[in-house]
Formats: sequence, C-alpha cells, structure tokens
Amino acid sequence: MPERGNRALMRDKQTSGFTLLELMLTIAVLGVMASFAVPSFLETIRVNQIVTNNNELVTAMTLARSEAIKRGTRVTVCRSADAATCAGAGGWEDGWIVFEDPANFGTVDGGEQVLRTWEAATNGVTMRATGSFTNWVSFVGSGETRATPTNNGSFRVCGDNAEPLEGRTINIGLIGYASTVRGAAACP
Repeated sequence: MPERGNRALMRDKQTSGFTLLELMLTIAVLGVMASFAVPSFLETIRVNQIVTNNNELVTAMTLARSEAIKRGTRVTVCRSADAATCAGAGGWEDGWIVFEDPANFGTVDGGEQVLRTWEAATNGVTMRATGSFTNWVSFVGSGETRATPTNNGSFRVCGDNAEPLEGRTINIGLIGYASTVRGAAACP
C-alpha cells in the first residue's frame, strides 16, 4: 500500500506546471492585450499633463489675486524662462513668476519681491494667452485684473497633438476670477 501511494504522489509532481507551449501562448495573449492598453495609457498621460499645467497656471493666478488683495498693492504674473525676470519672447510654457508690482510696469523692477516661481511646462504642452494677457496679468488690491488694452483674456493649454478637445481654456474676467473649461478653441 505505501508503495502505491508514493507512485501517485510522484505522478502528481510530474504533471504540475506549464509546458513551453502554454507559456508562449500566455505571453502572446498578454502582448496583444498590452498593445491595446498602451496607446490608451499614453493618451491618459498626455491629458494628465495638460490638466496639471492648466492647474498650475490657475494656481498662479489665484495666488496673485489673493496676494494683491492681502497686500493692497498690484501683484503681477508674467512669463519667465529664468524665474527672475519677465520674458519678452517665448510662451507661457517656458515658466512664469508671481511678483509684487507696485510700479505697475508688468516687469520685475529693482526692489520688487518675487513671491513664487514656476518652472517650464511639461514637454509637449503649449500655453498661449489671448486678449491682453500675452506677456503678463496684474491684479490690483480689489482683486480685479489690470492689463492693456483690455482687462480680461484667456489662456489655451494644449498638448503636442493639437487636439482642441483635450486642451483647456482658462478664462480670467475683469473681477479677476479664473475659471477653466474643457476644450480649447484653437491649439497652436
């Protein structure tokens, strides 16, 4: 009897596990499934980068507005590639700064305090301003915007594929409130 039990146990050990054919078939099925999942995952990453950069710019506008109200003086957000001065060329995707701007020039002058800096946007994200906000946006002590020639405008935040439905539009009205809507009228 004990001998018969050992043979059955040995037979079970010999038949457990995968064959090479089963393993290759499993890997092939996983490869096919991954080929469908990866493009969708990459799309999710791209949209997430757009949303993240959009939220960072809204945060800068909100900070500038609240600091202007708190300090009772003009606070400006401008595009900046070096995190110290306002840039005359390039796009908002190069980075931006928030600074106290009592001189009202839309540039960092001597003695004006830089409150916060933001680095360049994620690769493949473009950020363009419309209306008066091409170079800078200022908020006065009441929280309202000040820019020339008008006091309102918007920003378009788009991905590298220029798909308008993936983009975001940040609207900033005269009272200084920033709101985001999905979609961008025209992505560069």
